[in-house]
Amino acid sequence: MTDTILVAIATIVVLGIGAQWVAKRLGIPPLLLLLPAGLLAGDVFGLVEPEEQLGDALFPITSALVALLLFQAGLSLRVSNLPKDARKPVARLVVVGGFITFAAAAGMVMLTLDVPSQVAWVMGAILVVSGPTVVTPLLKIVRPRPPIGPVLNWESTTLDPVGAVLGIAVLNVVIATDGEENAIWEMVIRMGLGLIVGLVAAAILILVLHYFLVTDDMEPSVALLFAVAAFTTAELLLTESGLVAAVVLGLVVANQRIVPTRRIDGFGETLDVIIVGTLFILLGALVSIESLIEYLWPIILIVLVLVLVVRPVAVLVSMAGSSLRWPERVMIGWVDPRGIVAAATAAQFSAVLASNNLDSSMMQPVIFGVIFGTGLIYGLTAKLMARRLQVAEPDPKGVAFMGTEPWILDLAKQLADRRVAVLLVHDHQPVPAPGSESAVGVPTLSLRDSGQSIRKRLGEAKLAWVVIATPATGAVQMATAVCVEQFGRSHVMMLAEKDVGWQSPVSVGIREYANGHTNAELTHWYAAGGRIVEMTTLEEQDTVPLVAIRPDNSVDLRPSRRNSGSYATILGLKRPSRSASSEQPGSH
Repeated sequence: MTDTILVAIATIVVLGIGAQWVAKRLGIPPLLLLLPAGLLAGDVFGLVEPEEQLGDALFPITSALVALLLFQAGLSLRVSNLPKDARKPVARLVVVGGFITFAAAAGMVMLTLDVPSQVAWVMGAILVVSGPTVVTPLLKIVRPRPPIGPVLNWESTTLDPVGAVLGIAVLNVVIATDGEENAIWEMVIRMGLGLIVGLVAAAILILVLHYFLVTDDMEPSVALLFAVAAFTTAELLLTESGLVAAVVLGLVVANQRIVPTRRIDGFGETLDVIIVGTLFILLGALVSIESLIEYLWPIILIVLVLVLVVRPVAVLVSMAGSSLRWPERVMIGWVDPRGIVAAATAAQFSAVLASNNLDSSMMQPVIFGVIFGTGLIYGLTAKLMARRLQVAEPDPKGVAFMGTEPWILDLAKQLADRRVAVLLVHDHQPVPAPGSESAVGVPTLSLRDSGQSIRKRLGEAKLAWVVIATPATGAVQMATAVCVEQFGRSHVMMLAEKDVGWQSPVSVGIREYANGHTNAELTHWYAAGGRIVEMTTLEEQDTVPLVAIRPDNSVDLRPSRRNSGSYATILGLKRPSRSASSEQPGSH
C-alpha cells in the first residue's frame, strides 16, 4: 500500500507539473493537457486512485487546496486596476449573468440527459462557476486590452465561491425537506459567515504585519497559515463558507494601504502550479473514458449552447447600459471556461446525491467533459477572436538598455528611428537631458524611482529584451532581478564590464551580449571614432553585430547566419581604424 501511494504521489507531481510545463512551452492553456493527464493517471494506467488512496480525506483536501487558489486569486484583485465604469458590469455579470447561466445550464441538462430534475438543477449551479485557474492562464495567452482582463479576472474569481455557495443551496433544496426559502436563507448565512471570517482574518494578518510580529522571510508562510485557518474556521461552522472566507481574506489584504504585500503576492507562484496540477490529476482520475464516451453527445450539445448562446446572452444582458465598447463586450462574451471548482464541486455533490438515492452517475463525466470542451474552444479561439476584434495588446517587441554610454545612445536612437520601441534605463549616470525624454528622443527610466514605479514602467514599455550594460551597483542588481522575473532569464542579456568574468548572484546564467565583447571595448572604440552602422552581412570586417530588426519591428539581440534571411536590418558597431584604437582596454 505504501508503494502504491508513493507511486500515486509521484504521478501527480510529474504529470501535474509536467503538463503545465509543456502547455507553457506550446502556448496553450494548461487545462487542455491536465485533464487528459488525469484520465491517463486514473482510468488508463490506474496509478492514481483517489477514493481508495485518500478515502474520506479526498474532498476535505481538494476543498482546502481550492481555497488556497482562491486566496491567491483574491490577492491579485485590486480595485484600482478595475476601471470605475467596469465595476457595475462585473457585479451584474456575477449576479444577473450567473442566474442566466444557472437557469440555462440546468435546462440544457434536462433536455439532453435523462436525469431527475433535482440533479439537473444541481448541475446547473455547478456550471455557473468559471475560475481564475483557467481564466488567468488564458488571459496571459490572449493579452486583451484593459478593461477586458480585469473584468474577466474579477468575474471568475468572484464566481467561484458564489457558485459553490449557490450549489450547496440548491443541493439543500434537493435533499432537504426544509423548503426552498430556508435553503436560500442558508445561502445568505454562508456568504455572510464567510465574509465575517475573511474580514477578521484579514484584520489580524494586517496587524501582525504592521507591528513586525513576523520576519520578512516568513511573511508568505504566515499568509498561508491565515488562509488555511480562515478557510477551516468558516468551513467547520458552515460548509462552503470557507471558500468565501479565503477570497475575502485575499481581497482585503490586496486592497489595504497599511502594509506592503509584495512578498505575499508572490508566495503562490510555485504553490499554484503544484496545487492546480494536484487537483486536476486527482479529479481527472475519478472519471473514466468509457463514461465520457457514453455522454459524449450531450456534452457536446451542452458545451455548444453554453458557448454560442448562453454566455453571449448573459453578457449582453449584464452589459446593458455599460460604457464598454462593443468589441470589448464581444470579447468578454467569448471567455467563460469552467475550472477546477466545478470539478471539485461535482465530485463532492455527486457522492451526496447518490447517498440520498438520486442517480448522479452522469454528473462527474458530464461536468468533466464541459470543463474540457469549454477550455478547448476558448483556448484555441480566444486569441484569434481578440485579434479580429482588435482588442489584443500587440506582442512585446522592444528592447531596454540599462546604461548610458554614448554608443548605447546612438544605437537607441537608430532603433527608435526605425520604429523599434526602446527604453533607456539609468542608475547614477543621468541621460544628457532633463525630463522623460533623452537627448536622442528615447523614453528613459531612472533606477532611483520606487520599485513599484520601475515595475510598472517596464511592464508598460512593450519590451521583449533587456540589455544590462552598466556596472553592477545595488540598484542595477535589483533591477536585473526584476527584469529576470518579468521577462524571463532567456530575454535578459548582459554586457561584461571587463575581461574578468566576475558575476553578481542575479547575473548567473544570463547570456552575454555582443559576442562576448566588453562594455569597455565598445566604449573605447566608439570614443576613438567608431560608429553604429547598418550592416549588409553579419560577417563584415571590424564590425560587431549588436541587433537585428525583423520586418515586423521585432528584434534579435543574438543575430545569427541561420536566421539572417528573416532580418530586414542589422545594426553593429564599426570599429575605428587600427591606429585609432591601438590602445584599447582588452582584446578578443
